[in-house]
Amino acid sequence: MLRRNADDCTKSNDNDEDAVYFLSTAGNVVVTNMQRSPSKQYSSVFTLKDGEEIVYFLTSSGRVIACNLTRKCFSESPRLLPVFSEYSIDVVECKGEMLVVVLSEFFESASLRVWRYDPKTKTWNQIAAMPPAMSHEFYDKKLDINCVGAGDQVFICLSSAELCSYVLYDFVTNRWVELPECSVNGESLEFMSALSFEPRIEASV
Repeated sequence: MLRRNADDCTKSNDNDEDAVYFLSTAGNVVVTNMQRSPSKQYSSVFTLKDGEEIVYFLTSSGRVIACNLTRKCFSESPRLLPVFSEYSIDVVECKGEMLVVVLSEFFESASLRVWRYDPKTKTWNQIAAMPPAMSHEFYDKKLDINCVGAGDQVFICLSSAELCSYVLYDFVTNRWVELPECSVNGESLEFMSALSFEPRIEASV
């Protein structure tokens, strides 16, 4: 039985809760009045820190749900961007921490940023941002992102009907590197999904 952690999450009184806007994988802004259950998510990561197992779910309305399997409770973080904003978002795990990668558009420009949630202050803090000279090409391309973290790096796949790009960010060097496009039989792939695999001797199948 999971219970809601009242200390970690205050009840939301937003008037926009009835109307949910989200960016589909096709790059279209979709609106629905359907209330979505926190159990029906499309992106999640698992962390193990200080002996606590936590699963983070990304909801279609742009919120992050933390399900603490050790304490058997869950909490909800505040929305990172206004519900009417056009953006693409994904959650990643790096060194036991949950991070959020957001591609957003503002004032005819695009930005790709990494955010960390502080449960003590209940606020999101930006920890990395792609240089504007690199992210500007993503503007108005209706890109969908999917990401994965491994060690000190985050691999980001950006894809749409107009553009496919693959970026690697290193937290230690603070470097953003655009990787060559992936092709099969000389043809570029229209969509790629990130996957982290770290083989170990002690792993059992």
